[in-house]
Amino acid sequence: MIDYLKGKVIFKYSDSISLLCGSIAFRVFVPLNLLTEIREGDKVALFVKFTLPSEGTPSLYGFKTREERVFFEELLKIPKVGSKVAMSVISHFSLDELRNIVSNKDVKTLSTVPGLGKKLSERVILELKDKPIFGEERSIPSELLEILTALGYSRKEVLKAVEGIDLKDRSIEELVKEVVKKLSGRKF
Repeated sequence: MIDYLKGKVIFKYSDSISLLCGSIAFRVFVPLNLLTEIREGDKVALFVKFTLPSEGTPSLYGFKTREERVFFEELLKIPKVGSKVAMSVISHFSLDELRNIVSNKDVKTLSTVPGLGKKLSERVILELKDKPIFGEERSIPSELLEILTALGYSRKEVLKAVEGIDLKDRSIEELVKEVVKKLSGRKF
């Protein structure tokens, strides 16, 4: 599957670009904030998502970062959120703003996105609130999470136990000991 494209922008549309990669030009839909940054003739590298809807035309969606693409993919998993609505959400808010909207359950702000009413905004927040891209799990080293779940602790228990622990500039061994002490209920 197509994962990454690098090429020259040969044309800009209102919602997409034509990206020349070798001798083939791909039409790639991009968020509006990215569309305003690029000009025809610019060299661009994009993380892409190829969609093949049951009805409609196959399409390519491009993002500056893998994190944006992951967020787009998470939105597509939500019933009644199609690629146009997902791209609209990414176009209206930065990922940090979206994290705040989801963590604060700010339905009013999210429903300002065209195509998202109040009910669908509530659904989006409900579906995304426990996703790793929005929760504390993002800041937890994956090795730490793997070790603790291998020891029999659930992800939920680990995420809760890690709250309030400084994870920066510490070895995995130190972190495992501290989290296990916390999970076992001992004072440290």
